[in-house]
Amino acid sequence: MKDYTSPTPSRLLRTMLLDVFGGRGKNVGGASYLIPGYHLVYFPPNTSLSSLLHDNTDPLHSPGPPFNRRMWAGGDIKFDDMIRLRAGEMKCQESIVDVEIKGNEGAERVFVTIQRYISSRKQEGSIVENRTLVFMRDEPRAADDAVIFRKGKKRTAQFYHTLTPSPALLFRFSALTFNAHRIHLDQGYCRDVEGYRNLLVHGPLSLVLMLQFLQILLTNEGQEREGKSDTITHVNYRCLAPLYAEEQLKVCIRKKSPHRWQTWIERPDGGMAVRGTVRTAPPPRPGVRREVQSAASSTGEREEPSLGTNGVSLHHTPEVDRPASSTHGAVSPEAANSGTKSESVEEISSTGEGELSADDAEVART
Repeated sequence: MKDYTSPTPSRLLRTMLLDVFGGRGKNVGGASYLIPGYHLVYFPPNTSLSSLLHDNTDPLHSPGPPFNRRMWAGGDIKFDDMIRLRAGEMKCQESIVDVEIKGNEGAERVFVTIQRYISSRKQEGSIVENRTLVFMRDEPRAADDAVIFRKGKKRTAQFYHTLTPSPALLFRFSALTFNAHRIHLDQGYCRDVEGYRNLLVHGPLSLVLMLQFLQILLTNEGQEREGKSDTITHVNYRCLAPLYAEEQLKVCIRKKSPHRWQTWIERPDGGMAVRGTVRTAPPPRPGVRREVQSAASSTGEREEPSLGTNGVSLHHTPEVDRPASSTHGAVSPEAANSGTKSESVEEISSTGEGELSADDAEVART
């Protein structure tokens, strides 16, 4: 596939996210380079209206009937330098690298993993993405009833940002990604056919929210050091439970080491809907390409990323017994006008008790 390194899709996504984060992030990236995560609004499915399935999804990776319901399960992305946005072409090589069937007979789910290798025409940077889609039978289910929370280890956020996604936000992200899936756009279809109580937030949008919030923090850190900020080199994430339009969600981040971050999104009940691990690195020296380590070992199992020893902690708060405090920011005029309420808090104690069962990967979202 080919697309053009036009800054327009990135600029539109950035404009949308400025409202979502209450005006924060004006200094993130810029018009020159593709910000990590922004590649998701490039290389849309090139399918005609007449070829869309009954739920308005494209048929490109579908295993076919009866597995007609598509959801987004998670993924893994490695960023090798940044792709420059200028007149020219980007290339995307896409292939299906794994198909796995899970579940008992009659309730099977088909997990399809697609790999995308994205590079600029001059090979100045590249992105390797593995995204997993899950296909289920047509029978609707009570989505929330399928998510069984158990009490687990409390995860404390050093930084969080709350927002309420509006239908307009979902529509704009659908438009940017050329995604007509009805679960993001048609409330009646969500309720009456799929069994959800409202429009669902896109899985890729939840990833963009986590990466954008981390980019804001990294940019602030770079400004405090009076130098260039670290860049995102790798993210691994899983979608665990639905997120709904018009319901508040909380984007949370915790720094585990100088170059390793935990990020997750909580639902209004405190349950964890998305979780991920992000690695960062100092910007490479001019003319030196950065090597991005694979997240999989030779046996195919996940391994912990190797961690650097240098770097500066970003407002790191030691884990000590202290009362939780918060300072909620006011809703920005832009956010109020867009229908997306947002507020930010830094360095507070937020507990998300929503650890999921061992089968949580199968409770995928859109």
